[in-house]
Amino acid sequence: MEKDQILNYRIVGEGYPVVFLHGFLESNAMWENVLKELPKTQAICIELPGHGASPLLEEQLSLPLITQAVKSTIASLQVQHFSIVGHSLGGYVALHLAEEIDLNIEKVVLLHSHPWADSVSKKADRNRVAKIVNYSKILFLKEAIPSLYHKPERFETQINHLIEEAYKMSEDAITQTLFAMRDREDKSLTLKNLAERALIIQGEFDQLIDAQDMEEITENTGNIYHLIKNIGHMGHDEAQEKVITLLAMLGEQ
Repeated sequence: MEKDQILNYRIVGEGYPVVFLHGFLESNAMWENVLKELPKTQAICIELPGHGASPLLEEQLSLPLITQAVKSTIASLQVQHFSIVGHSLGGYVALHLAEEIDLNIEKVVLLHSHPWADSVSKKADRNRVAKIVNYSKILFLKEAIPSLYHKPERFETQINHLIEEAYKMSEDAITQTLFAMRDREDKSLTLKNLAERALIIQGEFDQLIDAQDMEEITENTGNIYHLIKNIGHMGHDEAQEKVITLLAMLGEQ
């Protein structure tokens, strides 16, 4: 990968700079409603490789390569200091970026994300899902996306929009990202090194992340934990006002 490869991004608002990284199958459109309520934030919304309007990289995706592309994009904007909000996959990238000593990252928000590597069973599940994607992308999307919500029947409009948006991704982009997540390293030590500078926002009924495990590692690493009741993996939709309130604190810096 060329080190200066720049990903698609957009900048919304003025104020304290915050890099927003979306999750798997998403784009920077996921932040639309949240950003309207963050008047003190300059949101730098970057689209990860193969997502939205960002092309795939020349090399097979990995978390280090994705991180390098995001870092190059941030560097091109000459941002001197900033915080990061990462949803799910975006949180994995945020923890990788937190290890870059030449970046002046002040705080990291993991929105429905975690530091652990995939377990053996999770790796096997990624492989299984990749086969489903290659067989029928739409079948995969119609199964995967609703399951991210605790009560999907309440969010049919958002779910249908996400499915339509994700369907624009190529099968190659989806499977490369799946394998990048499958092969990523554990970043628990990175979270520990962020002591008091990481905010974890967790859904009570998130099927992808155990709330109790997340609370325990947050406490053990000296960071800040905030559990939102009665939601799943999509707090920016399921508990929009609460997420906005938490993110607004970044703009108070």
